[in-house]
Amino acid sequence: MSLSYTLVVTSPLYGKQGSATALNFANALVAEGHQLKTVFFYLDGVTNSLSTSLPASDEMDIHQCWIELKNNSGCELLVCSAAAYRRGVVAKEDLENQAVESFNMSHQFAMSGLAEMATAMLSSDRVVQL
Repeated sequence: MSLSYTLVVTSPLYGKQGSATALNFANALVAEGHQLKTVFFYLDGVTNSLSTSLPASDEMDIHQCWIELKNNSGCELLVCSAAAYRRGVVAKEDLENQAVESFNMSHQFAMSGLAEMATAMLSSDRVVQL
């Protein structure tokens, strides 16, 4: 039986194992035929959306792996706007509304709020936070 999932990622892009674990879990879900509807990045997890991360050549590019997951599964990559702004993550479309000169969030991710997270949770069979 195929289930639909929402994944909530609260771990930073690097420095802790949580994001890599969440990515591995998400890829396993898709490989087993489940539907990954939404990945919601919250708290320090918003750093996964940074297009300016430059991992060493011998490290996994977790940011790029999230984009590949989106392209392969059709899931949404949503970023909590309040958590993002507190951590200096800015989307291109927010340049006019915010007092900043540049953006650093990848266009493959979408800025959203807790209401979108709640909607995603309510429309999924399972919610997993990593």
